[in-house]
Amino acid sequence: MRRAVLARLVGGLFLFFAAQGCAMSVQNSGSKALTGTVRVVGNEPFTQVVLTVGGNADRATGSRDYLIVGPLDEELREKYQGKKLTLHGTFCASPDSGFKKCFNPSKIVEGDDGTSR
Repeated sequence: MRRAVLARLVGGLFLFFAAQGCAMSVQNSGSKALTGTVRVVGNEPFTQVVLTVGGNADRATGSRDYLIVGPLDEELREKYQGKKLTLHGTFCASPDSGFKKCFNPSKIVEGDDGTSR
């Protein structure tokens, strides 16, 4: 009797965690594209890179800013600050409570000619 209950419990836990893993992979699957202006916001030494989508970046409100995280963060900061471009990547949970939206780019597409890096 105890073995049957224990086997059901272990099997149920396995199915629960397997289903969670599948749900997470579906949620993050597929690359998305965002087009906007790369900006560096905040005061030194606490600056962060954001992509401001739509409208005039000079009058940006936080609601249009996506916090940029991941390996392309520094390259965007150094080479593309103030430039309008398209980023391909995935949406993510923001690690900073000051930003509601977060984006982890995997590819940089420059300008209107579609050249990419």
